[in-house]
Amino acid sequence: MVGGRMFRCRHEEVSATEAINPLRECSGWGGKQNPVKVIFLYGSWNRRCCSIVQECEGLHYAAVPVVEKLRCDLLKEETSMGNNVLYLTVKVDDDDECIDVCTRSVKDGGLEVPPELPCVLLLAHLPTNNGSTESIRVEHVDVECHNLEQAFVDTYEDTETEYGKITSSVAVENLTSSLKKAWSRLFDTKGNILPPQPKQSKANTIVSKRQVKTEPAIRIFVAGDKSQVGKSSICMGLLGALLKTGKYAPSDLAYIKPATQCEAVQLVEEFCKHKGITSCVPIGPIVYYKGFTRSFLKGETGETSEDLLQKASEAVDTLAMGKKVVIIDGVGYPAVGSITGTDNASVAKASGRLFPVPGSTTATKIERAPVPILLVGKSGVGDAIDSFNINATYFSHRNVPVLGAIFNKMNLEGFYSLANCKEAIDMYFHKNQPEKQAFGYIPQIPALINARESVAKLSQEDQLKEAINSADLFVETFAKHVNVDAIVDAARKATLSYIQSTTSPQNRELVSGTKRPAEESGLTRTNSQSKHPRLASKSASPGFALSREQIEAMAAASGAAGG
Repeated sequence: MVGGRMFRCRHEEVSATEAINPLRECSGWGGKQNPVKVIFLYGSWNRRCCSIVQECEGLHYAAVPVVEKLRCDLLKEETSMGNNVLYLTVKVDDDDECIDVCTRSVKDGGLEVPPELPCVLLLAHLPTNNGSTESIRVEHVDVECHNLEQAFVDTYEDTETEYGKITSSVAVENLTSSLKKAWSRLFDTKGNILPPQPKQSKANTIVSKRQVKTEPAIRIFVAGDKSQVGKSSICMGLLGALLKTGKYAPSDLAYIKPATQCEAVQLVEEFCKHKGITSCVPIGPIVYYKGFTRSFLKGETGETSEDLLQKASEAVDTLAMGKKVVIIDGVGYPAVGSITGTDNASVAKASGRLFPVPGSTTATKIERAPVPILLVGKSGVGDAIDSFNINATYFSHRNVPVLGAIFNKMNLEGFYSLANCKEAIDMYFHKNQPEKQAFGYIPQIPALINARESVAKLSQEDQLKEAINSADLFVETFAKHVNVDAIVDAARKATLSYIQSTTSPQNRELVSGTKRPAEESGLTRTNSQSKHPRLASKSASPGFALSREQIEAMAAASGAAGG
């Protein structure tokens, strides 16, 4: 009971179709009128949302007290709306049908979900002349997704506040303010549904700018020759340097690590928050947790290689919507994950841009252009080039294009100084691999060499400040020594070249003979003809599966140290 009114909530997740359809039986909701729906939408890459949903089967905690107090403030007397408010949670990438409903416009019977998630919207069913409720009225709540996610976390973790009362936090206050504005656009003070507000010229300008960005996002895969070579730092440098060019807003960029061995908070995640890059997924759908590999081989995880790669595909595809550049972070060295069929080359192929391939039949095949690789190299000359070649060969053998490299942690002085190594490496690429390029050489930064040790004794808050300062310093150095425009241009050209060679009639047979067939890679279009085709699994997942907790417990008991 909140403010003298009883509220109802639906705790479990529902499909997008169920969320958008009117209730056929409304007698349990105070009358014949369909309830107003407060719909929370999130993706599989929103890990904090996934955790909350797993625990309480919904994201309603943050909004129930806010909406109920708002209704009590606005509706001073009983109206035909009664107590009819329904709280629903929808996972947008649950299946193809869900993606289609979420991406369709409201006019076409969809939810018109924005590309950045999580988000929340209000939905009301409009009665027609015969009393049916076929059309809908949708109002999106204008709240930044990182603020919304934080509001979920703040309310869920606030054990001291009684359920039904508003948690005190900046994120919840922002959500409250945004909900009030959306509610006032949807209802008048008597609870009557208002017509949609006409878009102002400024809003139309924003829409037209977004339409300019309908060109598919440029995807770049950052890989290294070993763990701890600086891949995530290079990803952070790319994001920061792209912002510095002035050509990209934070909303134009995205970062994701589809596969990982480490679930600890990384600096690139804090940097994205610091710069307002809200499309940041530091822990993707593939996690090599303790005991995972052996359990996978025994069939105990309940997933095939195709299942895992499909999750990576969907996470990257959804994240890339509305973006200009997506930075994809690799894991370890190129072959990491090969034992489960999810090595870096496989993930790069699964994460690529979708494109149609005209066939001889009426059906159109859908393929992916592998994400081009940017390798992170070591300092030196001979060893640096040898390592580059052996790692580049791994990707090239799998028909994944390699753009070139960024060489990291270069010495400042001596025979192996940055200047001396740059001269030799540039000469090598010019003579032996002109189609590839050394895009930059990053020097050792003296102030950062012992940064981790120097902040160890600081408070957590001060450590974060020092970490952000270190990140800014690295990005400043990165931008001076790396040609990010050349990297983006090379990635764009490599992707277009792959698409053109695949779709060109004279080259189609030749190209198809050097790549895995569509049915093997799982890149066939589904019967639903979705706008976002998924990787189709070759075989169904086993009916029996152990949970992650069970697998980790058994692995730990056996003395396992890692995945």
